[in-house]
Amino acid sequence: MKWVVALWLCWIVPVSAAEVDQFTRPPDQPVTLADSGPVLEAEINRRMQRAVQTANAPFVRQHAKSSPRWWQPRCDETRLYNALTDALAGSVIGHVETFAEESPAIQRRRVVLSESIYRDFFWQASPTLVFSERMAAVIRVQNVEIGTDKLGHFFSEGYSYFVTTDQLRKSIESGLLFGEWSESVYFGAQTTGVYSFADLTANFQGLRFWNRVLAKYPDLLTGKAPEPYVQCNNQQWVLAHAFRWDDYIDTGWNEAINCVVLGNEDLLQRIQAQGLHCQIDRLPREKYGQWQPRLLNQYGHRVIPPYLQPEVILEKRVALHDVDVSHETLDYIAELRARLDEWRRASAAALQNLDPIP
Repeated sequence: MKWVVALWLCWIVPVSAAEVDQFTRPPDQPVTLADSGPVLEAEINRRMQRAVQTANAPFVRQHAKSSPRWWQPRCDETRLYNALTDALAGSVIGHVETFAEESPAIQRRRVVLSESIYRDFFWQASPTLVFSERMAAVIRVQNVEIGTDKLGHFFSEGYSYFVTTDQLRKSIESGLLFGEWSESVYFGAQTTGVYSFADLTANFQGLRFWNRVLAKYPDLLTGKAPEPYVQCNNQQWVLAHAFRWDDYIDTGWNEAINCVVLGNEDLLQRIQAQGLHCQIDRLPREKYGQWQPRLLNQYGHRVIPPYLQPEVILEKRVALHDVDVSHETLDYIAELRARLDEWRRASAAALQNLDPIP
Protein backbone atom coordinates (compact mmCIF):
# COMPACT_ATOMS: atom_id res chain seq x y z
CA MET A 1 0.00 0.00 0.00
CA LYS A 2 2.91 2.37 0.62
CA TRP A 3 3.68 2.69 -3.08
CA VAL A 4 0.04 3.69 -3.70
CA VAL A 5 0.34 6.41 -1.05
CA ALA A 6 3.60 7.62 -2.57
CA LEU A 7 2.09 7.91 -6.03
CA TRP A 8 -1.00 9.61 -4.63
CA LEU A 9 1.07 12.16 -2.77
CA CYS A 10 3.26 12.90 -5.81
CA TRP A 11 0.05 13.73 -7.67
CA ILE A 12 -1.74 15.80 -5.05
CA VAL A 13 1.00 17.61 -3.12
CA PRO A 14 2.45 20.47 -5.19
CA VAL A 15 2.82 22.47 -1.97
CA SER A 16 3.34 21.80 1.70
CA ALA A 17 0.06 22.86 3.25
CA ALA A 18 0.19 24.58 6.64
CA GLU A 19 -2.37 24.29 9.42
CA VAL A 20 -3.10 26.74 12.20
CA ASP A 21 -4.09 26.14 15.83
CA GLN A 22 -6.31 28.90 17.24
CA PHE A 23 -7.26 27.00 20.40
CA THR A 24 -3.87 26.57 22.09
CA ARG A 25 -2.25 29.41 24.10
CA PRO A 26 1.35 28.41 24.96
CA PRO A 27 2.51 30.09 28.21
CA ASP A 28 5.45 31.78 26.49
CA GLN A 29 3.26 33.32 23.78
CA PRO A 30 1.17 36.51 23.98
CA VAL A 31 -2.47 36.05 24.98
CA THR A 32 -3.64 39.28 23.36
CA LEU A 33 -2.06 40.24 20.05
CA ALA A 34 -1.56 43.76 18.73
CA ASP A 35 -3.64 44.48 15.63
CA SER A 36 -1.46 44.04 12.54
CA GLY A 37 -4.04 45.41 10.14
CA PRO A 38 -2.40 48.83 9.59
CA VAL A 39 1.04 47.29 9.00
CA LEU A 40 -0.34 44.79 6.50
CA GLU A 41 -2.41 47.42 4.74
CA ALA A 42 0.62 49.65 4.31
CA GLU A 43 2.64 46.75 2.89
CA ILE A 44 -0.15 45.64 0.55
CA ASN A 45 -0.72 49.18 -0.77
CA ARG A 46 3.03 49.57 -1.28
CA ARG A 47 3.12 46.34 -3.27
CA MET A 48 0.07 47.33 -5.31
CA GLN A 49 1.62 50.69 -6.18
CA ARG A 50 4.83 48.97 -7.25
CA ALA A 51 2.83 46.50 -9.35
CA VAL A 52 1.01 49.33 -11.12
CA GLN A 53 4.34 50.95 -11.93
CA THR A 54 5.63 47.64 -13.27
CA ALA A 55 2.53 47.19 -15.43
CA ASN A 56 3.03 50.70 -16.86
CA ALA A 57 6.73 50.28 -17.58
CA PRO A 58 7.86 50.10 -21.24
CA PHE A 59 9.22 46.76 -22.36
CA VAL A 60 11.27 45.41 -25.24
CA ARG A 61 9.44 43.37 -27.86
CA GLN A 62 11.50 41.15 -30.17
CA HIS A 63 10.78 40.98 -33.91
CA ALA A 64 12.11 38.31 -36.25
CA LYS A 65 12.64 40.73 -39.16
CA SER A 66 13.66 43.89 -37.34
CA SER A 67 15.61 45.06 -34.33
CA PRO A 68 13.98 44.98 -30.86
CA ARG A 69 11.69 47.89 -30.05
CA TRP A 70 10.47 49.49 -26.86
CA TRP A 71 6.72 49.29 -26.39
CA GLN A 72 4.38 51.15 -24.03
CA PRO A 73 1.77 48.79 -22.53
CA ARG A 74 -1.12 51.36 -22.55
CA CYS A 75 -3.32 49.82 -19.83
CA ASP A 76 -2.63 46.19 -20.69
CA GLU A 77 -4.80 44.11 -18.34
CA THR A 78 -2.66 40.98 -18.61
CA ARG A 79 0.46 42.89 -17.54
CA LEU A 80 -1.48 44.44 -14.66
CA TYR A 81 -2.73 41.13 -13.28
CA ASN A 82 0.69 39.53 -13.78
CA ALA A 83 2.35 42.36 -11.87
CA LEU A 84 -0.20 42.20 -9.06
CA THR A 85 0.07 38.43 -8.64
CA ASP A 86 3.87 38.69 -8.67
CA ALA A 87 3.64 41.28 -5.89
CA LEU A 88 0.91 39.75 -3.73
CA ALA A 89 0.45 36.06 -4.45
CA GLY A 90 2.84 33.14 -4.90
CA SER A 91 2.85 29.65 -6.36
CA VAL A 92 3.94 27.98 -3.10
CA ILE A 93 3.65 30.44 -0.19
CA GLY A 94 2.04 33.82 -0.72
CA HIS A 95 4.31 36.86 -0.51
CA VAL A 96 2.05 38.68 1.96
CA GLU A 97 1.84 35.49 4.03
CA THR A 98 5.64 35.38 4.15
CA PHE A 99 5.75 39.05 5.16
CA ALA A 100 3.31 38.36 8.01
CA GLU A 101 5.41 35.40 9.16
CA GLU A 102 8.70 37.33 9.16
CA SER A 103 8.13 41.06 9.68
CA PRO A 104 9.35 42.39 13.06
CA ALA A 105 6.49 44.92 12.91
CA ILE A 106 3.89 42.16 13.31
CA GLN A 107 3.18 40.44 16.61
CA ARG A 108 2.51 36.71 16.27
CA ARG A 109 1.57 33.75 18.40
CA ARG A 110 3.29 30.52 17.46
CA VAL A 111 2.20 27.00 18.31
CA VAL A 112 4.50 24.14 17.33
CA LEU A 113 2.96 20.90 16.08
CA SER A 114 4.02 18.91 19.15
CA GLU A 115 2.03 21.30 21.39
CA SER A 116 -0.90 21.86 19.05
CA ILE A 117 -4.34 20.30 18.76
CA TYR A 118 -2.86 18.16 15.95
CA ARG A 119 -0.09 16.69 18.09
CA ASP A 120 -1.62 13.19 18.10
CA PHE A 121 -2.04 12.97 14.32
CA PHE A 122 -0.08 10.16 12.62
CA TRP A 123 1.66 10.32 9.29
CA GLN A 124 -0.57 7.89 7.40
CA ALA A 125 -3.57 10.20 7.89
CA SER A 126 -1.71 13.52 7.88
CA PRO A 127 1.51 13.07 5.87
CA THR A 128 2.41 16.64 4.90
CA LEU A 129 1.63 18.06 8.34
CA VAL A 130 3.47 15.36 10.29
CA PHE A 131 6.50 15.34 8.00
CA SER A 132 6.81 19.11 7.51
CA GLU A 133 5.54 20.15 10.97
CA ARG A 134 4.56 23.39 9.24
CA MET A 135 2.23 25.41 11.45
CA ALA A 136 1.05 28.90 10.53
CA ALA A 137 1.41 31.66 13.12
CA VAL A 138 -1.63 33.47 14.51
CA ILE A 139 -1.97 37.23 14.04
CA ARG A 140 -4.73 39.77 14.72
CA VAL A 141 -6.26 41.74 11.84
CA GLN A 142 -9.26 44.06 12.27
CA ASN A 143 -9.70 42.65 15.78
CA VAL A 144 -10.03 39.10 14.40
CA GLU A 145 -7.39 36.46 15.05
CA ILE A 146 -6.43 34.57 11.89
CA GLY A 147 -3.68 32.25 10.72
CA THR A 148 -1.04 33.75 8.46
CA ASP A 149 -1.90 31.00 5.97
CA LYS A 150 -5.20 32.79 5.34
CA LEU A 151 -3.29 35.65 3.69
CA GLY A 152 -1.94 33.18 1.15
CA HIS A 153 -5.43 31.81 0.59
CA PHE A 154 -6.82 35.32 0.17
CA PHE A 155 -4.38 36.44 -2.50
CA SER A 156 -3.23 33.20 -4.16
CA GLU A 157 -6.30 30.98 -4.00
CA GLY A 158 -8.56 33.99 -4.44
CA TYR A 159 -6.77 34.59 -7.74
CA SER A 160 -7.22 30.91 -8.64
CA TYR A 161 -10.97 31.42 -8.18
CA PHE A 162 -10.72 34.52 -10.38
CA VAL A 163 -8.99 32.56 -13.13
CA THR A 164 -11.25 29.51 -12.78
CA THR A 165 -14.34 31.68 -13.18
CA ASP A 166 -12.74 33.45 -16.16
CA GLN A 167 -12.63 36.69 -14.15
CA LEU A 168 -16.27 36.12 -13.11
CA ARG A 169 -17.51 35.80 -16.67
CA LYS A 170 -18.48 32.27 -15.66
CA SER A 171 -20.53 31.17 -12.68
CA ILE A 172 -19.00 31.53 -9.23
CA GLU A 173 -19.84 27.84 -8.83
CA SER A 174 -16.69 27.05 -10.80
CA GLY A 175 -14.59 28.88 -8.21
CA LEU A 176 -16.36 27.36 -5.22
CA LEU A 177 -15.92 23.83 -6.59
CA PHE A 178 -12.25 24.51 -7.33
CA GLY A 179 -11.75 25.57 -3.70
CA GLU A 180 -13.65 22.57 -2.32
CA TRP A 181 -11.61 20.27 -4.56
CA SER A 182 -8.33 21.78 -3.34
CA GLU A 183 -9.40 21.46 0.32
CA SER A 184 -10.55 17.88 -0.18
CA VAL A 185 -7.26 16.93 -1.82
CA TYR A 186 -3.94 18.77 -1.80
CA PHE A 187 -4.59 21.62 0.66
CA GLY A 188 -6.46 19.59 3.22
CA ALA A 189 -8.19 16.28 3.81
CA GLN A 190 -5.86 13.99 1.87
CA THR A 191 -2.61 15.67 2.93
CA THR A 192 -3.09 17.11 6.41
CA GLY A 193 -6.29 15.30 7.38
CA VAL A 194 -7.95 18.70 7.83
CA TYR A 195 -10.60 20.37 5.65
CA SER A 196 -10.77 24.08 6.50
CA PHE A 197 -13.91 26.14 5.95
CA ALA A 198 -11.94 29.19 7.09
CA ASP A 199 -9.62 28.64 4.12
CA LEU A 200 -12.65 28.64 1.82
CA THR A 201 -13.91 31.86 3.39
CA ALA A 202 -10.55 33.53 2.78
CA ASN A 203 -10.54 32.19 -0.81
CA PHE A 204 -14.01 33.65 -1.44
CA GLN A 205 -13.02 37.02 -0.03
CA GLY A 206 -9.92 36.90 -2.22
CA LEU A 207 -12.13 36.48 -5.27
CA ARG A 208 -13.96 39.65 -4.19
CA PHE A 209 -10.60 41.43 -3.97
CA TRP A 210 -9.48 40.39 -7.45
CA ASN A 211 -12.84 41.34 -8.92
CA ARG A 212 -12.46 44.78 -7.36
CA VAL A 213 -9.06 45.42 -9.00
CA LEU A 214 -10.86 46.67 -12.11
CA ALA A 215 -14.42 46.21 -10.78
CA LYS A 216 -15.90 44.85 -13.99
CA TYR A 217 -18.63 42.90 -12.21
CA PRO A 218 -20.87 43.59 -9.20
CA ASP A 219 -19.57 42.60 -5.80
CA LEU A 220 -20.56 39.05 -4.84
CA LEU A 221 -21.92 40.06 -1.43
CA THR A 222 -23.47 43.48 -1.96
CA GLY A 223 -24.55 43.07 -5.57
CA LYS A 224 -23.35 46.62 -6.18
CA ALA A 225 -20.55 47.92 -8.38
CA PRO A 226 -17.46 48.35 -6.17
CA GLU A 227 -14.98 51.18 -6.55
CA PRO A 228 -12.00 49.80 -8.51
CA TYR A 229 -8.57 49.75 -6.94
CA VAL A 230 -6.97 50.47 -10.32
CA GLN A 231 -8.17 52.71 -13.16
CA CYS A 232 -6.88 53.58 -16.62
CA ASN A 233 -6.06 57.29 -16.91
CA ASN A 234 -4.46 58.68 -20.08
CA GLN A 235 -3.46 55.14 -21.12
CA GLN A 236 -1.67 54.55 -17.81
CA TRP A 237 -2.82 52.50 -14.83
CA VAL A 238 -3.28 54.48 -11.61
CA LEU A 239 -3.96 53.22 -8.10
CA ALA A 240 -7.30 54.88 -7.43
CA HIS A 241 -8.31 53.47 -4.02
CA ALA A 242 -6.37 52.09 -1.09
CA PHE A 243 -6.76 48.54 0.15
CA ARG A 244 -8.51 48.16 3.54
CA TRP A 245 -8.97 44.94 5.47
CA ASP A 246 -12.36 45.93 6.87
CA ASP A 247 -13.80 45.17 3.42
CA TYR A 248 -12.92 41.49 3.82
CA ILE A 249 -11.98 40.24 7.29
CA ASP A 250 -14.57 38.61 9.58
CA THR A 251 -14.78 35.80 12.12
CA GLY A 252 -15.26 33.28 9.32
CA TRP A 253 -11.46 33.41 8.92
CA ASN A 254 -10.93 32.16 12.51
CA GLU A 255 -10.61 28.37 12.89
CA ALA A 256 -11.74 28.43 16.51
CA ILE A 257 -15.06 29.82 15.22
CA ASN A 258 -15.30 28.45 11.67
CA CYS A 259 -13.89 25.09 12.65
CA VAL A 260 -12.30 22.45 10.47
CA VAL A 261 -13.74 19.05 9.68
CA LEU A 262 -11.53 15.97 9.81
CA GLY A 263 -10.53 13.40 7.22
CA ASN A 264 -11.71 10.38 9.21
CA GLU A 265 -13.32 9.26 12.46
CA ASP A 266 -10.00 8.52 14.16
CA LEU A 267 -8.71 12.07 13.63
CA LEU A 268 -12.03 13.44 14.86
CA GLN A 269 -11.74 11.40 18.06
CA ARG A 270 -8.20 12.67 18.62
CA ILE A 271 -9.48 16.25 18.36
CA GLN A 272 -12.59 15.68 20.47
CA ALA A 273 -10.53 14.06 23.23
CA GLN A 274 -9.02 17.50 23.89
CA GLY A 275 -12.38 18.99 24.79
CA LEU A 276 -12.29 21.73 22.17
CA HIS A 277 -15.31 24.00 21.81
CA CYS A 278 -16.09 25.66 18.48
CA GLN A 279 -17.58 29.12 18.91
CA ILE A 280 -20.16 28.64 16.16
CA ASP A 281 -22.38 31.30 17.75
CA ARG A 282 -19.86 33.87 16.46
CA LEU A 283 -20.11 32.85 12.80
CA PRO A 284 -21.08 35.72 10.44
CA ARG A 285 -24.10 33.81 9.11
CA GLU A 286 -26.16 36.71 7.80
CA LYS A 287 -23.24 38.24 5.92
CA TYR A 288 -22.79 35.44 3.41
CA GLY A 289 -26.41 34.79 2.43
CA GLN A 290 -26.65 32.04 -0.18
CA TRP A 291 -22.93 31.26 0.11
CA GLN A 292 -23.17 30.51 3.85
CA PRO A 293 -23.46 26.68 3.60
CA ARG A 294 -20.38 26.53 1.35
CA LEU A 295 -18.17 28.75 3.53
CA LEU A 296 -19.26 28.38 7.15
CA ASN A 297 -19.17 25.21 9.24
CA GLN A 298 -22.23 25.44 11.48
CA TYR A 299 -21.77 22.01 13.06
CA GLY A 300 -18.34 22.19 14.68
CA HIS A 301 -15.76 19.41 14.46
CA ARG A 302 -17.01 16.37 12.54
CA VAL A 303 -15.89 13.95 9.84
CA ILE A 304 -15.82 15.39 6.33
CA PRO A 305 -19.24 14.66 4.76
CA PRO A 306 -19.57 12.50 1.63
CA TYR A 307 -20.54 15.43 -0.62
CA LEU A 308 -17.08 16.97 0.00
CA GLN A 309 -15.12 13.92 -1.09
CA PRO A 310 -12.80 14.46 -4.11
CA GLU A 311 -14.61 12.28 -6.63
CA VAL A 312 -17.99 13.87 -5.84
CA ILE A 313 -16.64 17.40 -6.27
CA LEU A 314 -14.74 16.43 -9.40
CA GLU A 315 -17.89 15.00 -10.96
CA LYS A 316 -19.61 18.36 -10.41
CA ARG A 317 -16.69 20.14 -12.06
CA VAL A 318 -16.99 17.79 -15.03
CA ALA A 319 -20.70 18.67 -15.30
CA LEU A 320 -19.73 22.37 -15.51
CA HIS A 321 -17.14 21.52 -18.21
CA ASP A 322 -14.39 22.97 -16.00
CA VAL A 323 -12.35 19.77 -16.32
CA ASP A 324 -12.39 16.88 -18.75
CA VAL A 325 -12.32 13.63 -16.80
CA SER A 326 -13.83 10.33 -17.85
CA HIS A 327 -16.27 8.37 -15.69
CA GLU A 328 -13.67 5.61 -15.51
CA THR A 329 -11.19 8.06 -13.99
CA LEU A 330 -13.79 9.26 -11.50
CA ASP A 331 -14.46 5.66 -10.50
CA TYR A 332 -10.74 5.04 -10.12
CA ILE A 333 -10.30 8.11 -7.89
CA ALA A 334 -13.19 6.95 -5.71
CA GLU A 335 -11.67 3.48 -5.46
CA LEU A 336 -8.23 4.84 -4.66
CA ARG A 337 -9.59 7.12 -1.94
CA ALA A 338 -11.56 4.22 -0.44
CA ARG A 339 -8.42 2.07 -0.38
CA LEU A 340 -6.46 4.89 1.26
CA ASP A 341 -9.19 5.37 3.85
CA GLU A 342 -9.19 1.66 4.62
CA TRP A 343 -5.39 1.63 4.96
CA ARG A 344 -5.53 4.63 7.27
CA ARG A 345 -8.19 2.98 9.45
CA ALA A 346 -6.06 -0.13 9.70
CA SER A 347 -3.00 1.99 10.54
CA ALA A 348 -4.89 3.83 13.28
CA ALA A 349 -6.10 0.56 14.74
CA ALA A 350 -2.59 -0.92 14.63
CA LEU A 351 -1.25 2.09 16.49
CA GLN A 352 -3.73 1.36 19.28
CA ASN A 353 -3.04 -2.43 19.16
CA LEU A 354 -6.59 -3.01 17.98
CA ASP A 355 -7.97 -5.11 15.16
CA PRO A 356 -8.51 -3.13 11.95
CA ILE A 357 -11.91 -1.49 11.75
CA PRO A 358 -14.08 -3.40 9.25
